[in-house]
Amino acid sequence: MRYILLFLLVATLPAQTQKLVAVGDSITVKRGSYIDILEGQKFAKGKKASYNLFGHLRSALSTKPTHVILFVGINNPMSVFGCRGNWEVSLINDLKRMYAMIRKKKAKVIGVTLLPAMKTWRNHYSLCPPILLRKPKSTNCCASIERRKRRYPNRIYDKMMQVNDFIMNNADIPIDNSDMWNKKGILKRYDADGIHLNNAAHRHLASKIRKKIQ
Repeated sequence: MRYILLFLLVATLPAQTQKLVAVGDSITVKRGSYIDILEGQKFAKGKKASYNLFGHLRSALSTKPTHVILFVGINNPMSVFGCRGNWEVSLINDLKRMYAMIRKKKAKVIGVTLLPAMKTWRNHYSLCPPILLRKPKSTNCCASIERRKRRYPNRIYDKMMQVNDFIMNNADIPIDNSDMWNKKGILKRYDADGIHLNNAAHRHLASKIRKKIQ
């Protein structure tokens, strides 16, 4: 009888309410983004690489979430680490630290894979005029990379795939975005401007996440 009463008591306890937060860049900042559709809270800032978002992650964790969506890294290839050619190593290291911070707070990591912003990346790594190469730091030009511009976008794609493999193998709940892009970039039906997602893509991503956490 005692066990029956205990079972009934547990069965009548309310289930833990899920609290979703998202940490990211301009894709997450967008009004009506995937996290807005999921009615979660966003901690994001546009045009920022992963290493600029630790403060936002700390703020997100202070709200005691059950799940943290990490959708970061699309700006890393255009950061100082992109110029050095080792941006994927920096990003993976940042993700490791972020995952550890989230798990320390007993929350689940929802890792969203990167999108190949090939058009934007190619524009960023287009050859700078010779006059600008003399002062690369002041013009955001990566002199050594600019000189081999024709090969570099493909190298970025290969490095992105390494990051996505890490996310798929290490996040508690990995979200695979590969149905929204191909090697040329984001598919037209999901693309807003070569680097951002349109409304249909945000709805699609929100649906993916919702199915994984139900």
